Amino acid sequence: MQGRAFLDLSRELLLGKTEAHWRAAVIHAYYGLFLECRDAQTRWGLPTPPRHSVHAQVRLRFAYATDAQLKKIGDALDRLIRHRNRASYDLATIAAFGSSSFAQQMEKLASDALSWLDQIDNDPLRRAAAIASLPP
Repeated sequence: MQGRAFLDLSRELLLGKTEAHWRAAVIHAYYGLFLECRDAQTRWGLPTPPRHSVHAQVRLRFAYATDAQLKKIGDALDRLIRHRNRASYDLATIAAFGSSSFAQQMEKLASDALSWLDQIDNDPLRRAAAIASLPP
């Protein structure tokens, strides 16, 4: 299975009618992008971070890259993880989860960022430059 399958699930959850559906859509949008980024970094020869810090290390590798598109992906991961945490752990009433609108925005952000990652990954020269831009 590929991480992007979670984005498909996120899209299905957007059709739901409850706050739980929309929260779950945000959660799965994050995981779809995160897992694809983790796997890309592994394909690129980077060591897989330890389990206790994998989310932060995957995100920060991109956030601190000098490549502008990798930074955008890192920023997307940062935004998505903040909202994933709210969706998962803050069960108070939050206006953002009162309709599917916010979840749709987060799914689009994850899909766009995955598209940027695919563009990099599918172009050998672009990929090499992106990898070289990652922090040591």
